[in-house]
Amino acid sequence: MKINKSILGVVAAATLLGACNDRELKELSNQAYIAQTGTQAGRLGSLQLGDSEVSTDINVRLSNPQDKDQSYSLELSSEVLEQYNKLNGTAFVMLPAEQVKLSATNVVVKAGAVFSEAVKVTLQPLSQAQMDSGKKFAIAFKLKSAGASAAVLKGADTYVYAIKTITSANAPILGTYKGKYYKAIARGIAPVELQRFTIEMRVNINGLNKNNQALFGAWAPGSEIYMRFGDANPPYDYLNIKFGDGGQIDRTFEGAKTNTWYHIALVFDGSQATLYVNGSKITSTDKPAGRVFKLNDAIHVAGSGSAWFINACIFSELRIWNTARSLEQLRDNEYTVDPTTPGLLHYWKMNEGKGGTFANSVAGAPALNVYDESYDVDHPENSTIQTPVWVSNVRSDGKGTVKVP
Repeated sequence: MKINKSILGVVAAATLLGACNDRELKELSNQAYIAQTGTQAGRLGSLQLGDSEVSTDINVRLSNPQDKDQSYSLELSSEVLEQYNKLNGTAFVMLPAEQVKLSATNVVVKAGAVFSEAVKVTLQPLSQAQMDSGKKFAIAFKLKSAGASAAVLKGADTYVYAIKTITSANAPILGTYKGKYYKAIARGIAPVELQRFTIEMRVNINGLNKNNQALFGAWAPGSEIYMRFGDANPPYDYLNIKFGDGGQIDRTFEGAKTNTWYHIALVFDGSQATLYVNGSKITSTDKPAGRVFKLNDAIHVAGSGSAWFINACIFSELRIWNTARSLEQLRDNEYTVDPTTPGLLHYWKMNEGKGGTFANSVAGAPALNVYDESYDVDHPENSTIQTPVWVSNVRSDGKGTVKVP
């Protein structure tokens, strides 16, 4: 496994409060604190962690130099993280202690100095199971006096690093690839009415030279949700979304590029249908306002047929929710999500790396199976599951597979 010895992805900026200023420091007297807090309580740092080791530094600081050495202990604390979650409504999970190495836990600020030597914090790589779990990991620290005369500043004696997971996964190629057409179908979808919903997926297509290249389709009596690249008029480098009798979003996200990863999310809150791409709002419409959409029996992916879906598309992370996800939720969970999250009806990670069945991460919900052009819609039980071509090293940091091979 490749080890990254440099400091990666350290975001020194806090998400809650600004850095300390001279006025704040002058108000302190003979107190010690974790330097990264800037004397402010509740600050949150950030680290990125994936399949490579990551390290950063953490320090103890004094408000004023002292005549004698000042000794402190700096330790990991699950209690600190529990308190942070309680105060902020978050659900961070402490990274297991065996994956966190501190160069020292006893920290000394030398006489006449205000900073301790840096404590190096090294995080061991995440396992594939951790990447796939959708959990939000973090590490939390607690500073305590070890006989120092300079007291510890309450509130600035704790610090939390949120860990942004860098995922690495496999993904299938659907549509038409090297002359062979593949689509995926989930049958046995439990009937459900949706007064609001979110559908999201990650896609990377190698051609936009044909209309009606369907990414997603769900039909039920009186209901349609259909998402595709291209409609009637060229060029076909745009998204088109149909809501059956509820109208459509036509020619949106124009200028889409090939061989580019897009996280596409369609959110309906009962009044507005809004399209987001890569965490940015593209457009919204009130045409389907007040409608109740339905899921019934089947979900189709890349299902428009070889005559239409003439290009190849990598798919990943297809999810269906019975809630209208917020923009913040979309951004925070683009690459993975906890399958036990309330409101998640279906979740196909599409990361098996082999075979033609994509498991549904929601307990009891049906899988997606891959078929070719010979699929018998009237007698699906007679159709043979096919194995598509898989790509590996699909990463959330953009350093892995970036196009259809």
